[in-house]
Amino acid sequence: MHEYADVIVIGAGTTGTSAAWHLARAGASVRLLDKGAIASGSSGASPGIVREYYADPALSQLAARGVRAYRDWRQHYPGTCGYQRTGFLTGIPAREQAATQANVEHLRATGAALEWLSAEQMQAQVPDLIIDGLAGAVFEPDAGYCDPRLTARSFAAGARDLGAVIDEGRAARRIVRQAGRAIGVQTDTGFIACAHVVNAAGPWAATLADDCQAPLPIHATRQSVGIVQVEGVDSPMPGYCDREAGFYLRPDQPGGYFIGSLMAAEGVAIDPDSFDRSFCDANVLAYRDRAALRLKRLTGARATGRRVSFFDNTPDGNPIVGPDPRVPGLFVAAGLCGHGFKFAPLFGQAIAQWVLQGEMPAQMGVFAVERFLGSVQST
Repeated sequence: MHEYADVIVIGAGTTGTSAAWHLARAGASVRLLDKGAIASGSSGASPGIVREYYADPALSQLAARGVRAYRDWRQHYPGTCGYQRTGFLTGIPAREQAATQANVEHLRATGAALEWLSAEQMQAQVPDLIIDGLAGAVFEPDAGYCDPRLTARSFAAGARDLGAVIDEGRAARRIVRQAGRAIGVQTDTGFIACAHVVNAAGPWAATLADDCQAPLPIHATRQSVGIVQVEGVDSPMPGYCDREAGFYLRPDQPGGYFIGSLMAAEGVAIDPDSFDRSFCDANVLAYRDRAALRLKRLTGARATGRRVSFFDNTPDGNPIVGPDPRVPGLFVAAGLCGHGFKFAPLFGQAIAQWVLQGEMPAQMGVFAVERFLGSVQST
């Protein structure tokens, strides 16, 4: 006899484990599959930044809910996510000042915890910040970071306690269709039947989608984070993002910083099953030197670590999250573009609502599969 679950979730990153917990909590029988371990893909290498400001107000309003979910984690979710409140600054050049200030005022009117700071106010908050070329910044007092591995393991353990079956080291080979509908998943050790499939397999989601004749425009790019340690006394500072300077960072333990790239040319396309994971100290120090052009304290900081992984990207830079109208019973939660961790609790809630009520929260429309269907069907 075949194995069976109400819902099979493919992929045990933060999105997949969130879905498993929300579904199990709502009473569904759940099978969570991953060819590796919990958070062994891009979730495990994420710097775990949680913040709310986006140029798109719809994304900002959703991301603000994500920040609150992590900030108030213990009120709603199992285990711990490791949330640390640091605040976050997004540096803005003069040509974007007017549009950004208008956006901040609009978002504040909807209840967002955002502030516009002039360049001088930025420097008053972070005295060693070099403000050349900046008109100011968007400041998010409640932003911070979490531990994505701890988050995924907490969701997974909570789902298991609620009866979900978690199969680490069991690969999904194919989403099986019958009469056009998803009816289960063929794994490397046999078939599991189900009523619903959630494809949260990161960059591998595209291969699974192709095999069930529902292609998705998802591709993987290499992403690296350098970790450095400032010697001597280090004053606290918020996370920081600066597209003009091509980097973002977040503080870690005292004196420690995670530094990532915002240079499009450095996110090269890769095969997620076989790509160069090397990132030597010289690479870390190159990231440091770029960031030190804005933040003096990083001058001379020593390299202490690195994380090399991938993003699963879409053409418009936003996730694909929603039921696939081409395949009844199939839900896509992939192409997360590096934003998935911020939204993981919300995506899990949305997936459970779809399974149990047959509908999606209206705010999730920005992530719908349908926005890409014309382009993928014509290729």
